[in-house]
Amino acid sequence: MTRVTTPNEDRYLAVTAKRNRRSTASDLSRQLSSATGTTVSRQTVYRRLGHIGLYARRPVRRVPLTATHCRLRLAWSREHALWTPQQWSCVMFSDESRFSL
Repeated sequence: MTRVTTPNEDRYLAVTAKRNRRSTASDLSRQLSSATGTTVSRQTVYRRLGHIGLYARRPVRRVPLTATHCRLRLAWSREHALWTPQQWSCVMFSDESRFSL
């Protein structure tokens, strides 16, 4: 079976997908068609991107950081920037967990 896309078109799909991470396979198919004149199905786009390790993922829903959160995080990092290894040895880091209240 012959390939519908060339290696250059595959690279175009990869670059376009990386530039706009919210693009769907259908969007990328339309963009490829308008840029190169090659018409491919969304399934072909999906396979080409999967071949290079790009897969569709749903974004994790998070509470956005407010200006206050950012300010407090920066203050914390500045307070602890000059800590010695001995001071850090008293701190226990655990795996991150997100809780939604």
